[in-house]
Amino acid sequence: MRNTPYDRNIEVGFRKLLVRLGLEFSRLVPFTNSTRVFFFFPYYHVGGAEKVHAEIVRCFAEFTPLVFFTHQSKNSKFKHLFGREARLHNVWWLFKYTLPFSVGFIAGLINRQQSPVVFGCNSRFFYKMLPYLKPDARRIDLLHAFGGGGEDFSLSAVPLLDARVVINRKTIDDFRHQYAAHDLDTNFLDRIVLIENRISVPASCPQKVSSQLQVLYVGRGSEEKRVHIAGLVATLAKNRGITAEFRFAGDVAGAIRPEDRNNCMLLGEINDPDELAKVYREADVLLLCSCREGFPVVIMEAMANGVVPVTTSVGGIPEHVEDGVNGILITEEKEDMIALKMADALDHFAHDASALKKMSRAAHEYAKAHFAGEKYCKKYHELFFGIQGKGH
Repeated sequence: MRNTPYDRNIEVGFRKLLVRLGLEFSRLVPFTNSTRVFFFFPYYHVGGAEKVHAEIVRCFAEFTPLVFFTHQSKNSKFKHLFGREARLHNVWWLFKYTLPFSVGFIAGLINRQQSPVVFGCNSRFFYKMLPYLKPDARRIDLLHAFGGGGEDFSLSAVPLLDARVVINRKTIDDFRHQYAAHDLDTNFLDRIVLIENRISVPASCPQKVSSQLQVLYVGRGSEEKRVHIAGLVATLAKNRGITAEFRFAGDVAGAIRPEDRNNCMLLGEINDPDELAKVYREADVLLLCSCREGFPVVIMEAMANGVVPVTTSVGGIPEHVEDGVNGILITEEKEDMIALKMADALDHFAHDASALKKMSRAAHEYAKAHFAGEKYCKKYHELFFGIQGKGH
C-alpha cells in the first residue's frame, strides 16, 4: 500500500514534533559545559580518516572540545588518539534509536553555548542537526573525497554550511561539477577551504638494509581498497622470480584470495605508532590499489619514511606523487592490468637498487617539504573562529 501525500505530510509533521520535543527537553537537562567547540565523527576505530579527525581535535585541546561519535565503532584502538583533553561521547545508540528526538536534544544543548562552532565529517546526524542550530552557531564540515556517499547526503545542507574543508584540489573540482549539476549558487564554492593533512616526518630518510625488496600494504580490507590486487601482485612477483617479501598491516585476511595468501605475510592491525613506524622504516615500497581516495594518510606516512608509493592514480594522489620521481602512478583501470603494472614496477626496483634509492630520497624530501604542516592548527583555528568561510 503506497503512502499518499497526506500520509507523508503526517510523517513529516510527526518528525518535526519529535525534534521540537528534543529541543524543549534539552532545556530541562542539567548541562554544565564551558566549551564552544563541538565535533561529530562516525568512528574511533582503526582507519586513516580517524587519524585525521583525531589530529584536528588535538588542535583544540585548550578548548576541551566535546566529541560525539555517531556510529558504532568496530573497536576502540584509535580512541586514545583524540587526546585526554577532549571529552568523548560514544552515544551512537542515542543517535540511532531516538531519531529525530536526538537531533533536537543535541542541537538544544549546543544552542545553550555562546557562539558555538560545530564541525562534522561523514555523519548524517550532523547534517540533520544543522537546521536546528541557532543563527550564531558556526557550521563546518569536512569531506575527504567523493565516492563514499557523503557528497550526496550533505548536498541539501550546502546553504547552511559556513565553510567546507577539503584535503585536496580534486575534491574542489568535484564540488564545482556537483554544484553546477544541481544548480547551486556558485558563491557557495567560496566557502570551500583547502587544508591538507599533516603527519610527523623524520628529519632524515631511514636507511633500508634488507637484502630483499620489502613491499608493504597498510590499511583496511574494505571494498574500495581492493587489497586482493596487492595479493595478486605478490603471486605475480613470485612467479617472475622477484625476490621480495609482501607484508600486510591491517585487518585484510578476508580481502586476499586464498590462492595468494601463501605469498603474503599478514601482520594484523598495528595500533602502536612506534611499531607502525618501524614497519614503515623497514619497507621499500608501498602498494595502494584503491579505486577511490582523498589523499591517504598511509601514502604520507610511507613517503615520510622513504617508502616509495606504487599506487593507482585516484583522488588527490597525483597532486603529490609524481610518476617516476617520488613514486609510481598506475593509470590502468582494469584490475589485472593494475596488478601487471605494479609487478613491472617491483621488477624494475628489484633489479635497479640505485633507482629505488633515488626515488626513496625524493619521497622523503617531498614529505618533509609538504606534509609537516607547521601551520595546520593555525589554519583550523582561523577557520573555526571566523576569519575564513562565507566568502571571506
